[in-house]
Amino acid sequence: MTRTIATALEERLRSLGVQRVYGQPLASLQHVAVENPDLAVLLADADGRIGHHDGSGRLGAALLAGPILHLSSSPGGLAPLQRVTSAVELLDALVDPPGMLVPGTLALHLDLDLAEVIADDVGPTKQVERVPVLTLEKSLSALNIVILVGPGVIRANAVDGVRDFARTSSSGIVTSWGAKGVERWDSPFHFGTFGLQQGDALCTGLDQADLVILSGVDPAETPPHLTENFLTQEVPPSQLHALVAGWTASTQLPQRPAEYEQLRDVITPMYESDAVPLTPPRAALHLAGMLPERGIVVADPGAAGFWLARSFPTSFPENICVPASFTPGFAAAAALVCCLEGRPYFAVSDQIGGIEGIDDVTAELLELAEQLEQGVALQLWGPEGQLENSASHIDLLQAELDAEHVRIDEIPVNVDATEDLERVAGELIAWPIESPY
Repeated sequence: MTRTIATALEERLRSLGVQRVYGQPLASLQHVAVENPDLAVLLADADGRIGHHDGSGRLGAALLAGPILHLSSSPGGLAPLQRVTSAVELLDALVDPPGMLVPGTLALHLDLDLAEVIADDVGPTKQVERVPVLTLEKSLSALNIVILVGPGVIRANAVDGVRDFARTSSSGIVTSWGAKGVERWDSPFHFGTFGLQQGDALCTGLDQADLVILSGVDPAETPPHLTENFLTQEVPPSQLHALVAGWTASTQLPQRPAEYEQLRDVITPMYESDAVPLTPPRAALHLAGMLPERGIVVADPGAAGFWLARSFPTSFPENICVPASFTPGFAAAAALVCCLEGRPYFAVSDQIGGIEGIDDVTAELLELAEQLEQGVALQLWGPEGQLENSASHIDLLQAELDAEHVRIDEIPVNVDATEDLERVAGELIAWPIESPY
């Protein structure tokens, strides 16, 4: 078989987890025709961000006029346009691209002939940079250590390393909202979610730690200023197994702070409530209970996204995805990606008023889903909607799983009930609680 730049590019993209290309066609990758380049980019962003069903990282791809190759796992992510003029330059640019672990974006101007025939031995000249392996001295075992992890540990398949480290060192595991599920919600090692509210450092015990290990953290979720007052050590996800090699495994369980229990005391009655409008934690509990194996909940940042990031009861990594920055249409885009690959999902956004309560980007994505004959289902949380009782939400979720056509469901959820949460954990500091539309 004749090897061309296009086939070499396809081979490399497949190794980066790319399964399809949005926008214009590329080699023999599955092609999803999208005329609007902004939608093609958003679909690629969403495709990369949700990753494989086991949580491992991948990139989404869009090919635009130019031609410009957009590779991403960061919804709304931007990158300087990098010009490549040869097969070697192209393959070098793809040796260790951003976005495979921590969400990121790469944009390449393909200033070359993709149909050019190249030799079988043409390949990259660059190599992945090696990072020295770090280990902690056994004398540090007496310290109060907490590990704060982000989506990179899930995308690197390093969850076992996090858990082994925590159990050996008797450390609490704190996650950003992009790493929910690294530890089960009911595990004594689960210390909660960081980065959503001003008082999260108190509620997770980070402010009491002698040492905070950082791994796989996305700076868009966990900006450096949130951890600047802690003594920290960053460790690549792949090296967590080696970090406490030689330590004697601790027999002690880490102790959560009192503020964690106070936050739990606020949220637990909300899980148990049968009221309509639903409490957000009860609605989140329904989503978790109805989510099939290999499924994922995708949500737009905002009121609904905040509540899911705070209260979704996780048992598995990467079964919920709320992006780090507000990107209109993400939930609908991720839902369409799930439909294309036959992956079960629930998609959630806010009711924003206006026609059907959705933004223009979401509306355009739903039109595209209809053209592609994909049954995208989107539920909107807010004051509108009718449910006979709490259990009616479960029936509606089953109908969404079975959807053969595009559907929008307004769900009455009291997303504004944040007063008690803010009393314990402070004001919200992630994306705005209200959609900016």
